[in-house]
Amino acid sequence: MKLLLILLSCLLTAAAVHAAEPTSLSAKELAMQLSEKQQDGSSYVRLKMTVKSPALLLQLQIKQRRTAASTEVVYQVLWPKTRAGEAVLLRQSGNQPASGSLFTPPDNLQTLDASQMKNGLFGTDLTYADVVENFFAWDNQNLVGTEVVDRVPCQILESKPGAGQRSIYTSVRTWIDTRRLVPLRIEKTSRSGPPVRRIDITHIVTDDLGRAVPANFFVSGSNESSGTEIEGAKLTHQVNLSDSELTPNGLKEVTVPRR
Repeated sequence: MKLLLILLSCLLTAAAVHAAEPTSLSAKELAMQLSEKQQDGSSYVRLKMTVKSPALLLQLQIKQRRTAASTEVVYQVLWPKTRAGEAVLLRQSGNQPASGSLFTPPDNLQTLDASQMKNGLFGTDLTYADVVENFFAWDNQNLVGTEVVDRVPCQILESKPGAGQRSIYTSVRTWIDTRRLVPLRIEKTSRSGPPVRRIDITHIVTDDLGRAVPANFFVSGSNESSGTEIEGAKLTHQVNLSDSELTPNGLKEVTVPRR
């Protein structure tokens, strides 16, 4: 009898995880909640990026300020020593095109405009657009289906830029675990056809604000032989960021903000 109860419990559990649960939220409400989750003020991140081909390993720090009005992000290379100090600043305000600056030691500072947002970040499969854009804030949001991802029922949210909203992508589909309000898969398309970029979230953690957030990702692009694994090591919110740290000249110094 005990064995029968165990088997019955397993069957019921399996049936539950394979039934995608609909959310009571509309597409716009779901997108708004995810957008607000990204707009979490000033934060500091440490992470590792591993590129499959050509082989590349980077340790980075991120200083960022994300609000409803604007996004400012600084990525700086900490290791290897041969690339330490390389840095990029990306910013976007409202529906304005994204822009930024790229710094290569000892003193090479370049300006980045909207046409360069498709370029790869430090030779990885992430683009500048992937780093700075908040597609949950786009005008066009629709629920287009359900699917189970890693035994978790997900709602599929399709986001498209509205009039005046510029992006290198024409649409983004996100598989969302609505119970924890966290994405498990993201596919981005630049034109009709297969996605040009896919992001699979492989590990979820609870951050210092008590929220479920993605910690590890695998990013694949149009080059099937490559891919970038991203492993988060540290995330701290409510850090003190001076305005000067989020400027082109601020890229020239690698500093760690304090909480």
